[in-house]
Amino acid sequence: MRISPDRISVQDSGLCASLSEENIMNSTLIELVLFYVGLALVGVSGNLFNLIFTIQQQVKTRTIQTVGLILNVISISNIILVLATFSLVMGVFLNPQIWCVTPYPLSIRMELYLMVTSSFNSFWAIACLSLFYCIKVVSFSSEFFQALKRKISSVINAAVLLSCSFSFLFFTPLFSLDITNDNVNDTANMTCSQPFFTIGININAYAGAGICLLCPIPLMIMLPTSVRMVVHLCAHTLALQKNKTQVQGSDSYLLVCKITISLVGVYLSTLFLVSLFIINRLIGGLVTYQIMAGAFSFYGGMTSLLLTASNRHLKDKLWSLFCCRKAQEQSSKSQTVETGDV
Repeated sequence: MRISPDRISVQDSGLCASLSEENIMNSTLIELVLFYVGLALVGVSGNLFNLIFTIQQQVKTRTIQTVGLILNVISISNIILVLATFSLVMGVFLNPQIWCVTPYPLSIRMELYLMVTSSFNSFWAIACLSLFYCIKVVSFSSEFFQALKRKISSVINAAVLLSCSFSFLFFTPLFSLDITNDNVNDTANMTCSQPFFTIGININAYAGAGICLLCPIPLMIMLPTSVRMVVHLCAHTLALQKNKTQVQGSDSYLLVCKITISLVGVYLSTLFLVSLFIINRLIGGLVTYQIMAGAFSFYGGMTSLLLTASNRHLKDKLWSLFCCRKAQEQSSKSQTVETGDV
């Protein structure tokens, strides 16, 4: 049987079109993977740098000061947050119906648990850092704040450790998260039933409590302390303009105020981006997980950069890596102000 040339031509063109579509899909997949890997590197590299050299300094001095403890918690939490988000987004990209699988895969539960615990620890560590610097830098006439100022290091150390322990316990019910069997086998319908906890916890009340712990409550600590430091910053600037150099706080204190306020700004920007993702998902719009991945990568990268800028030891190490300059050891009072307990 002889096949006409026209039919062969049609088959060849169809095969070429199929191969072309496959090449485009493979190219898009590679570009997307590279995009997510780039975001992960941005969010992880700075925090890993801070963590390594902070621990190195703590081992060398055999002391862990309050700022160093907070920096360790933020760095570790940000690394886990970015990696867990990256793993979750890639899992959803490879299997868009993963939210409809029952029972929920252990990987999804673990990723959600790591994301919320690490973000909780990082947010609360920033709130503790803001409170710590506000109490240390700003002058208060109240006897209560004067007494708190003398014991602020012990109070903040305990608050940071307790907040970490609390988050590990509070978010443990996420391992019991599951959905009903409705529409699981319906491949055309991407709508999944509402998840629930198999241990009998009301998911709406639990979600409300979790959101309050992640956003409003830390914000209630960050905003007043940031506003108070802004007032102090303005007073300091006015005093310098009048040539009154002997005022509360040196240039190191000034830098601390700016860095702390910037950290709060990064926190608010991240909340805004994550809110866009959640709202988009709730209204049934096209959910782009790049928003969430980009938000947490931005948060991790910017917080690590700001913390490096506020720490002279880390800045010296960074200069020594990129500019071949020998890192200088801490040797001045201003160094103690920036990196240690005031």
